[in-house]
Order: sequence, then C-alpha cells, then structure tokens
Amino acid sequence: MQAENQPVPKWNIRSLAPDDSQALAKVFQDAAEAAQWPLESYERLIQLTGAVALVSEAATGITGLLIARQVADEAEILNLAVLRATRRQGQASALLAAAFDRFRNSGVLRVFLEVRESNKPAIAFYAKHGFTTSGRRKAYYRDPVEDALGMELEFLISRS
Repeated sequence: MQAENQPVPKWNIRSLAPDDSQALAKVFQDAAEAAQWPLESYERLIQLTGAVALVSEAATGITGLLIARQVADEAEILNLAVLRATRRQGQASALLAAAFDRFRNSGVLRVFLEVRESNKPAIAFYAKHGFTTSGRRKAYYRDPVEDALGMELEFLISRS
C-alpha cells in the first residue's frame, strides 16, 4: 500500500525481455550521451551469466534502462540511459537502486563504471549515489574521441 503523501511512480522497474530491443532503440536515439551499442549486443548480453539488464517502463513503454555485468564479487555498470522527457523524476536512481539490490544479493563488494569526462550531470548523479573517481582512460570514447573517468563504489559490509 502506498503512503498517503507518497507520489505513485509513473514507471515500473523490471528485467529486460528479449522482445524489448526495438523499444531500446528509441531510448538510445534520445540519449546520445549513452554508449551506443548494436541492439544485438543487448540480446546476447541478457543471456550471459552475471548479466543485470533492467528497464523502467511507463504506460507508454520503456523509458530507461540499466545494463551491468557481474564477475565474482565485482560488477560493472555498462550503460544507463533515460528518455529526455522523463529525466529528473527518479527513475535513473530507481534503476540504480534495483541493480544495487541484485548486486548485494549476489555478493558484489565493488561496482565500477566509466563516464564521459564532459558528462557533468552523469558524474554528479553517480557521485550523489556514492561513486568516487578512481581513474581516467585516455581516448576511451569515440564520436567524439574523449577521455573516460573511471568511477567506483564499495558496498559497506556489516560485520556481525
């Protein structure tokens, strides 16, 4: 039951389904700053062990996605994108929180990602969620060529 003064989210977080690939194309067309992968790459990725592929879905369809992978006790966020018209409503944070839940339940201790150095809103978003800058990869991105900032987050482990 929703608390009286809590707004009801306009979207639902769920796992990416194989038939979602065309809807993802719309998100990527609208999110040029996100990593642009061929749709077949997503279809292959969701079949791999350790893949975390989540979408935010509204009545109008998919409005955002988060793609990550886990190897042993580490995870890497590969892509996070939200339609421009639905940004700043909390769905990127909800996607990240859902991924964090999966990571913690799978024994992940550290999460990594790369972000374009010029993408200041994304850097601020990740910092707000506890990520710190851990390095730089020269000329990591193409179209245009740009450095990537490496960011990481360590989950605190309670010692009982």
